[in-house]
This record gives sequence, C-alpha cells and structure tokens, in this order.
Amino acid sequence: MKYGTLAFIAASLAAPPVLAEGGWIVGIIAGGGQDPYVGADDSVGAIPYIAYETEKFHIGLDEFRYYAYDDGSLSIDAFLTPQFAPDMPDTALFAGLERDDTVDAGISATYNFGQMYALASVQGDITGEYDGFSGQVALGYEAEIGKLTVDASAGIEYRDANFNNYLYGVSAAEATASRAVFDMSDTTNAFAEISATIPVGAQSFLIGAVSYADLDDAVKSPLVEDDSQIGVLLGFGYQF
Repeated sequence: MKYGTLAFIAASLAAPPVLAEGGWIVGIIAGGGQDPYVGADDSVGAIPYIAYETEKFHIGLDEFRYYAYDDGSLSIDAFLTPQFAPDMPDTALFAGLERDDTVDAGISATYNFGQMYALASVQGDITGEYDGFSGQVALGYEAEIGKLTVDASAGIEYRDANFNNYLYGVSAAEATASRAVFDMSDTTNAFAEISATIPVGAQSFLIGAVSYADLDDAVKSPLVEDDSQIGVLLGFGYQF
C-alpha cells in the first residue's frame, strides 16, 4: 500500500476536526484496496504517518502544503505531493514496463457554505516523469453526530493523456506479443469519498474512510481488468 492511495485520508489526518490545529501528528494508517491491474492481488497493508502542522503550512509524509489564504469561507492552498509509480504486478505481462516515482505541484481552493463545501484543485508533474496533469472538482458535506464527524464528497476528476498513459498506457516501444499498444486520451472520471472521525482521548482520534473511483476508458488497456477502484482505510492519530 503506497501513500499515493491515501490522499483523502491523509488530508483528514493532517487537520482532524476533533483536535486543535497545530503541532505534531503521528499515527498509523491500515487498509486495503482493489488493484485494477491484470492478475494483481488486492492490496492490504499498513504505513506510518507523521506530520507537522501550523496555521500557515503542513509538512508530512503525504505532502507539503502552504495555506496561502483563508477568510473563513474561501481558502486557497499550494502544495507539493509525491506521485508514486503504479504498483504493477511482477508478471510476464508487465515485464519491461518502467515507471518511476515523481512529484506533483498543485493549487486547490475550497469554499465553505454552511455544512457544505465546494472544492477545486489542479496538479501536475514537475520532474518530467510523465509531463501530465490532473484536476478535480467536488461537492462535500460535513456533519457532526455526537462526537462523530462525518465528511462525504463526490466529484469529477480530469486526467490528461500523459497522466493516463503513465498509469495504464503501452507505448510502441513497450508493446510485445501479449501486450498491444494502448494510447489513452484525456478522461473525466467520477469519484466519491466518505470518512468518519471520532476522538478516543484528549489528543488522539480514529478515522475510517471508504473511496470509490471510476476508471473510465482505462479498462480497455491490456494492463487493466477492473473498471473501478474501491479503497477502505482505518487510521489512528495522536496530536501533540
């Protein structure tokens, strides 16, 4: 399980609504996910989490984020985040396919209105590994039920052709007798996420989350056998 699969839960760990802002956050995230690649086993694992948070920035294993503007309703952030190479199976079908980890830079804006919020973000590769970008727009709703805080959102993700081919494409140079050339174009995919956070002490909390993503035309790739991805995660965090 890689950090790239944990973006939405890491954001919740970075700023847990049940705890005061600021200081260190340490914890562990465990979970499993549906791997879309042909012959791949569903992923299960656990990884540590550590971050430092202030009013102006967040720095952690998941990302560096600068809180550039916040007037109580509209907030604008700039961020750097690792983009981990796809975790392809070690089988003959994937032999010779080389993908490296990279770093994305991006900007996001969130507008809060009551318990609802609208989010837009865009990010792109800055190392030249795939020379692509993606963007998201989403609507979300946050509610408090006793000590439990629930956050649900749904939206659309745009990925350009370069990013799609980094994940699912097969170039002419990579083609074999069992792996045909596959050149993806730009895509627009739906996604949905829900998380729940509850305090378990004065400085600690539990968070659980479920995510769904449509893979659109990626299922046509000779590397892919599923048309969607589902992830389930559970995290523990401690702030000091």
